[in-house]
Amino acid sequence: MKIVLLEHLTSSSGPGRGGRGAWADRHLRAEGAAMRDALAEDLIRLGDVEVALLHRPGIAAEAGLRRLLRHAPPRSLDLVPVRGRTEGVFRSALRRADAGLVIAPEEEDLLARLSRIVEEEGRILLGPSSGVARLAGDKLASGRLLAAASLPTPATQAVPFATAARRLRSWPLPVVLKPRDGCGGRGVRLVRGREGIGRALAAVRRATTRPDLLVQEYVPGEDASVSLLVSAPESSGSAASAPGGVTVLPLGLNRQDIRLGAAFAYRGGAAPFRHPGSRAATDLAIAAVRALAAAADGVRGYLGVDLVLTHDGPRVIEINPRPTTSYVGLRRLFRENLAGLLRDAALGRSLPARLEARGTCRFCGDGTVRFSAEDGGGAERGGRAGWGSTSAGTSAAST
Repeated sequence: MKIVLLEHLTSSSGPGRGGRGAWADRHLRAEGAAMRDALAEDLIRLGDVEVALLHRPGIAAEAGLRRLLRHAPPRSLDLVPVRGRTEGVFRSALRRADAGLVIAPEEEDLLARLSRIVEEEGRILLGPSSGVARLAGDKLASGRLLAAASLPTPATQAVPFATAARRLRSWPLPVVLKPRDGCGGRGVRLVRGREGIGRALAAVRRATTRPDLLVQEYVPGEDASVSLLVSAPESSGSAASAPGGVTVLPLGLNRQDIRLGAAFAYRGGAAPFRHPGSRAATDLAIAAVRALAAAADGVRGYLGVDLVLTHDGPRVIEINPRPTTSYVGLRRLFRENLAGLLRDAALGRSLPARLEARGTCRFCGDGTVRFSAEDGGGAERGGRAGWGSTSAGTSAAST
């Protein structure tokens, strides 16, 4: 199978529509490169896959490509340079391939548009459909979907920028202001006092081209996420069954390292997150994916669900319909090849009942991973075989 892998931030040289894309953020570009390199290596390790990897020559994300080229078997990796419009090069590469895998931010409908190209070219999309990407990427629509399914999620309202300053003067504080289509925490602001409203609105305005923003209830607690693989096999597998024939394999609860202040900043995380509420959080994440699957066709592949763990239980913040940064750490925890399971999920094959983590990991947004394998004592009892630092492009099988 030949798979075209497109990571938007490392294959695009210019802004999205309106000139305010996540492309400009160097931290997000490093994050994108880490996911790209990790997925490319894991796909190559399957042995029956050739990866056509799109990249923009000259950007600061080529160290991982050089490493991949050194270690990839012959004819397993084809670097496709992007010197013109990314979408045109992507279409051309897909016409010589079997499938496409897209990593892109939801903002400005990028993920949905790139996923739609794979569908238009009649190739297998190794991820959620463009319709699912559009629905989940609209944080107002997906929030309403979750609320309609009676799942605990913050109260959220869309407000036009033109009237936001006036309306927020009488709004109960604190509140979170955020883009309706953002990613990676760009433009997300916590407003505790009325004196900060103007600055917060300006920050959100810079992060989106939409005419409105979201005003969301602030939920204090511990930031976490659940990563999941979702499949719709012809005969139900042993993973958690969901309505409509969808099955869900949770990969565990991840702690998220988010700097809280006037601005939110994502710094990475750790897994597995052994928290008293981990079972409830995982069950809620599965329920959120089920609600999404009931509302739209094409929920498959790798998804992430962001949550806040409160004293009263977990609450869903949003659903990410794509591989997330957690992949660079989680791939170290399991003996199974996560890219292989992602492919199986997207192809509708059955998934295993569960995966057993063989250690703990910490991962940063730039792709740096610290992994500790368990010894006989087990991580929960403090057993460690020692920490080791690696880049995202160093797999569990090659160390």
